[in-house]
Amino acid sequence: MSPHTRDSLSTHLLDEILAGRIASGTKLPPERELARRFGLSRPIVREVLRGLAERGFVEILPSRGTYVREAQASDGARSLDTSYRRRNTTVRELTEARSMLETQAAALAATNATEVEVEAMRRCLDDLKITTYVLEQARLDLAFHALVMHAGHNTVLESMYASITTLTFELMLRSLSDRQVRQAGTPRHDPIWEAIRDHDAAAAAEAMRVHLEAAEELYGTDLDRGVDQVAQRELQRMLGPAASLEGLLEEVARRQAAFIRAPSTSSPLSTPSAPLTT
Repeated sequence: MSPHTRDSLSTHLLDEILAGRIASGTKLPPERELARRFGLSRPIVREVLRGLAERGFVEILPSRGTYVREAQASDGARSLDTSYRRRNTTVRELTEARSMLETQAAALAATNATEVEVEAMRRCLDDLKITTYVLEQARLDLAFHALVMHAGHNTVLESMYASITTLTFELMLRSLSDRQVRQAGTPRHDPIWEAIRDHDAAAAAEAMRVHLEAAEELYGTDLDRGVDQVAQRELQRMLGPAASLEGLLEEVARRQAAFIRAPSTSSPLSTPSAPLTT
């Protein structure tokens, strides 16, 4: 394995959190242990942890250690998410916003992504391809797009994306539960990743645009329905009339607010996640 750097450690920890391999509330290993494990100095490890804390992914408690946070989106992002729901944001509005935001993010990722970040995206796509459970597919799909956003190294874009991630997860339930949409959209992740790997910004932006538009073209009359409405319908179709979108989204807020993650009782930094359940 190549020597770790500050950026590669930050990306590794973020990947573990987004992929659900570190459960919310989990205490991370001490600075001394992380420094030994990754071959870095303790000041660099401390700087990485502080950076993750500033972005809301972990909480550093004096004399107690560093813990993965329950709610990892900013209060501002949560407030915006609530505002979108009050306005009954439609599928069309969300897909238009995602296209504008994520095409630029893909271009930035192609310009700025490190090898570690590219590999994290690859692992996420590999997991997505072998998962058959729709809720788990949606979690991994969301994680891939979040990793692309992170690889752009633009904190403003990341914050903007955080404000729509629960809505995006709901839309992914609609997309992935529809075989036609799933078959049109999911394979188009690979060209995005390949362009980012090759540091081709124009190709990455175009691949992201094609990916998002492929699904949009197949939404039909759902385009002008509220995102919550279509997600609730699909959730009940999959899990029965008692299934609650509100309950699922409460779990989103409790675990990560910006990302759906699966629980894990295994040792952090090493094991795959379990499927998300409701």
